[in-house]
Amino acid sequence: MLAIYSSRWIFAGLRDRGISLPSDIQSQGAYDLVVVNENIAYASGQLPRLNSSGEIVTGSLSTGSDLAEAQSAARLCLCRALLALHQELGDLSQVRRLVYMRGFIKSTPDFDRHGAVMDAASKLACDLFGEAGRHARSALGVSSLPGSGLVEIELTAALRRPF
Repeated sequence: MLAIYSSRWIFAGLRDRGISLPSDIQSQGAYDLVVVNENIAYASGQLPRLNSSGEIVTGSLSTGSDLAEAQSAARLCLCRALLALHQELGDLSQVRRLVYMRGFIKSTPDFDRHGAVMDAASKLACDLFGEAGRHARSALGVSSLPGSGLVEIELTAALRRPF
């Protein structure tokens, strides 16, 4: 049986890890942050926006790049996706499990460690949700992202009941 984790518990876990989030986030265009269809919630791609300024973590990875900044950016993208889910659902206790995470990493053609970048977000999901945080995943290299972002993550979650 999968445990139930409330938004309060999840966000406390993020604070314990030194991750702060804005009180809310808004769509940056003509789309919804989250779309719910029956018992599946689809969170739109989230960029690594810094909490205090809204500035996007930018850059591009190549062979030999230090992965630490990109891994931190991936964790931040996941956190923003969770915040979007919280805003739509009212509480993350509605999430039965995370199902799928798709990550886009801005990189040069020679870079091949996309999985290592996304592992940071995947591990955080498991730390926060336990077994319910395990998910299928894609990690894709791209030549550009909105706002020159370094990483963008989309998240799909199964819900406890249809909405």
